[in-house]
This record gives sequence, structure tokens and C-alpha cells, in this order.
Amino acid sequence: MVTTALTGGSSISAVAEAISGAALAVFVLLHTLTLYKPAGAVAYLAIAVTVGFGLEACSIATGFPFGFYTHHVEGPRAFGVPFTVVAAWAILAWVAWILARVIVGEFRSRTLSVVVTPVVATLIVGGYDLVIDPIGAYVRQMYSYRSPSGVLGVPLSNYVGWVITGWVLFQTFALIERRWRREPTSVTRSALLMPAVIWFGLGLQVNLGLLRAGDATTTIQGTPVALADIYETCAEMTWFMMGLVVVVSVVRLYQGTPAASPETAD
Repeated sequence: MVTTALTGGSSISAVAEAISGAALAVFVLLHTLTLYKPAGAVAYLAIAVTVGFGLEACSIATGFPFGFYTHHVEGPRAFGVPFTVVAAWAILAWVAWILARVIVGEFRSRTLSVVVTPVVATLIVGGYDLVIDPIGAYVRQMYSYRSPSGVLGVPLSNYVGWVITGWVLFQTFALIERRWRREPTSVTRSALLMPAVIWFGLGLQVNLGLLRAGDATTTIQGTPVALADIYETCAEMTWFMMGLVVVVSVVRLYQGTPAASPETAD
């Protein structure tokens, strides 16, 4: 992530980004198997891929739920949706799901946990989108919106789409995941800490982008905007949208209250 942030636009950046993306994909695969039985890992990946791809394709074709937009990412795709975007949904959603499990813990009422955890996970993954979309659209030119709006050119419909997609994904998994959870072990706390480290790293990458913004500009709704200003605004948002999530999840893991930590649930 550091290499990608500091060498944007170079061949080194492309290689570093490919390596970090592949590493995150491998992490999610292994991490799902650490916390869930194989059937649970397969169920999560099937739900994440189906929901992420389905609603992305639906929005490209009909405008629901994200609004109309076009992906410019290279590589294989189907119905206008790059496979890397589907993989990103599976990766980000998994990290957000585990962070939400840690933060919410376990209520005495299982029904309450099944309802609250998906909502928290949705807000976590939506917070990341709030941070990264202006950079993806106007700095890296990864996608473009038919009807940009707002100060940073990302329409409200895009964020609504993330909330809808995230909630459908998380709520579906929440209804069935408990049967496949592995029994708590001595290493579970360390495993639950890893997503917080990754979330911190993703936020750090945005902040490091300030170091290479330079004097370059882009155009948002016909107005020239300095890339440094986009990075600065998004970096500021990471402190509260992502940093707060990291701090709360770490505190919950180490507060020493067994009933409130997922590793001691059930």
C-alpha cells in the first residue's frame, strides 16, 4: 500500500497494487477458514459475489441502486462489471463484517445481534466508500458517473447504493452464518485483530496519497480541482470514518469483558 501510494502512475505502482490486491484476496480466503468452517467460507463468498455482482450489473443497466456509471478498470468483465470490482466487494465486505462482529459483540437476544451487526457492517463499508470514491473517480479515473453532483462529484445515489448492497449482503449472511462458526480458540483474538490492522492500512494509504499529489488537477463538474485538495479532504475523512472504527474495535477486543467479545461467544 505504501509503495502504491508513493509511486502512483508508474509501472511500480501497477505491480504493487496487483500484489496488494492479491494478498488481500488470499487473506480473506484464509481468514474466512480461520473463523468459519469451509461451508461457511463458501457461503460467504457465494453471497458476496452474487450480491456485489448482481447489484453492480443492475445499476449499470437500470441505474438502481447506485445510479448510472461506467467502470474504466481494465481486465475481464461481465455485463459491464469488472471481476476485480466483484473481488473488491468480497474483500471489503469481509473486513467490515468482522469489524462489526467485534464492535457489536453478542447480545443476550440472538435476534438483536442478527439485526444490529449487519447495520454496523453496512455503515463501516459505506464509510470506506465515502472516503475512496472521490479518489477512484477523479484521481485514478477508475469509473465515471453519468450525473455527478456534490462538492467532490460523487452523487448521493452512489452512497445509497453502497448502503443497500452492503445491507443485503450482510443481512443475508447474518441469517445463516452462526451455524458455521468455529469454536473459540486461543488465537481467535489475534485473528479478529487482523481486520482492524488492514482497515488502518487502507486509511493510511489515502493519507500517503497526499505525498504524491503535487500540483496536478482534475475537473469536477467543469471546475478544476487540485488533486491535493481531493486527497486532503478524503484523508481527513479517514480519521473519523475509518480511524474511529479501528479504535473502537481494538478497545472492544482488549477490554476484558468476555460477554462482549465474539471470540468468547457461544
